[in-house]
Amino acid sequence: MDRKDRIARNEVLFREVNERVKELVPSEAGIEFICECGYDECIERVPLSSDEYERVRSDPVEFFVKPGHETPDVEEVVETHDRFLLVRKHVEERDLARQTDPRG
Repeated sequence: MDRKDRIARNEVLFREVNERVKELVPSEAGIEFICECGYDECIERVPLSSDEYERVRSDPVEFFVKPGHETPDVEEVVETHDRFLLVRKHVEERDLARQTDPRG
């Protein structure tokens, strides 16, 4: 598996974990989710409101990461917030993101 595939698969795994977190901790006030970056060792938390989380999940090729955790060769930053960056997968990585969308 090449580096870009590994990164994309890590991000998909973190998205699946965060879907379970959302199911277990339904809160309007906010939840601490796991950063959806491609770094194997990352377990940093990203606090999001329920609305923010649902907005990210509305597009299967978008993920949220801690600032500094973006990977420019597989994704582009489309929004910058104080607590997180919204990133969108490049065209080459979008198929995997869509195929593994837990809401798809």
